[in-house]
Amino acid sequence: MTEIQNAIWKELLQEFEKGVEKAIEELEKRDIENIPGAKEALIQRLNNMQLHFPKNNGEIFSKSINDKIQNAFFPNTKNFSEAFEKVLKSRTHEQDFIINELLNGFVTSKAKAIASGTQGPIIDRIVEAFSKRNDFHIVDHQFFAMFGDPNKPKHYIKNQLEELIDMFGLISKELVIEKDIRRSEEKVYTFYTFPDDIIKILEEKYLIVDQDLGYAYVSELFDRNVFICMFLANVAINRDDIEKIGGSYTINGISAILALILLLSFLPKLSIDETNPILNDPNFDNKSMSVIPKSWMMKQVLEYLFEPLIKIIAYRIGGGLWLSHIIDSEINKKIHNQIRFLLKDVNKWILGNLCRVEIPIFIEISNIFTEILVGYEEE
Repeated sequence: MTEIQNAIWKELLQEFEKGVEKAIEELEKRDIENIPGAKEALIQRLNNMQLHFPKNNGEIFSKSINDKIQNAFFPNTKNFSEAFEKVLKSRTHEQDFIINELLNGFVTSKAKAIASGTQGPIIDRIVEAFSKRNDFHIVDHQFFAMFGDPNKPKHYIKNQLEELIDMFGLISKELVIEKDIRRSEEKVYTFYTFPDDIIKILEEKYLIVDQDLGYAYVSELFDRNVFICMFLANVAINRDDIEKIGGSYTINGISAILALILLLSFLPKLSIDETNPILNDPNFDNKSMSVIPKSWMMKQVLEYLFEPLIKIIAYRIGGGLWLSHIIDSEINKKIHNQIRFLLKDVNKWILGNLCRVEIPIFIEISNIFTEILVGYEEE
């Protein structure tokens, strides 16, 4: 089994090498940079990647994915509350805004595909519904009101809601009333809520008890990040059960997002001439941003790197099972392109160039690359 795994990993590294080689060929044909030295800087970085990434059995990928991405997004545990708490602690909206927006875009897209008749951002509506109750419960008719479709039968809507609930790792509970006030007969109410262990975490972090007024309420900090972390924790503990995490769509979407994070982390940081007008633009922060020339994001250059990285991410996180679901179909290509274009939504366009916001995970992965590179040079 180990021999097969080694052969697969070796093949993936070779695919990446070929992709880098083709990207270099494409770059060398073009001369459209508006920043002096940008083309040369990227070619030099790609040459270094081609030379060093396969060394020591892909050590750079292993460290970047296992030490940074895996720990922050997919803790190695089968306990849901433990996974949720680890993801919640490792990521905050303020710290990882770009990643939150990428994941929010994907999760919203998937949720919308489930509840297609819903108007407005789905996660925001779920957050609003839970925020109105201090017990983190929603009764089933609230869900029907939010996500139901009057043109479709109730059982169809119920199946949709169950899929939406499963996606976030929520659970349903029943409350039996022996005599309903209106009909004087037994009534069963279904509530959708968080697992008990998760509620303890939420109460500690998001529930505020007003001692003077004598009641509790959900704080403003309770936002979409909670559900993104629930989604990630659910994927982490069920990565071996494709149906429980949403099938091929989820695997391709998540792998593409994380491949994009790796790609952005590996891109070189350019030194801009002090006369460059970007430095004078009020939207540019020299301390927390770096420029990514528009041509670096061209499909002909990016695609050769992007596709192999998606497969590498899938294999490192979900093994052969995930890799087998990265298929070159038109649907999956569409998912990959959607993720790539999310760049425009989460970074800033300043004077015709894309500006990367230097968030912690970009810096950490880039540092791994630099440290290993220095180590090789010393050897």
